[in-house]
Amino acid sequence: MKLSQIIEKSDLEKVVFCSDDEIESGYCGDLMSDVIANAENNSIWITIQAHKNSIAVALIKDIKAIIFTNNVELNPDLIEKAKDEEINLLKSKKNSFTLCGILYKLLESDSNKD
Repeated sequence: MKLSQIIEKSDLEKVVFCSDDEIESGYCGDLMSDVIANAENNSIWITIQAHKNSIAVALIKDIKAIIFTNNVELNPDLIEKAKDEEINLLKSKKNSFTLCGILYKLLESDSNKD
């Protein structure tokens, strides 16, 4: 499913939108080492870890977008780093559990179309 469709259907706020990538899966986690070990390529990452190291993890795992939940504040350094590295940043007022359920349904219904 295209990232733009996920944004629209999940009511996400665009902070940095640099590419409308195809998203194949998602991962939810706040422990960076866990994300590095378990997230899949071409995925979307749901977290509350709003600091520059999140961008490094996204680059290592070829994560196309990061969604920050619970309406966490994003500092300007994080936003600039995301722009430099072309990582999409999104925000949600929803908590991680709720957003995971929404994204799971979207991605599952999209994969069942094939």
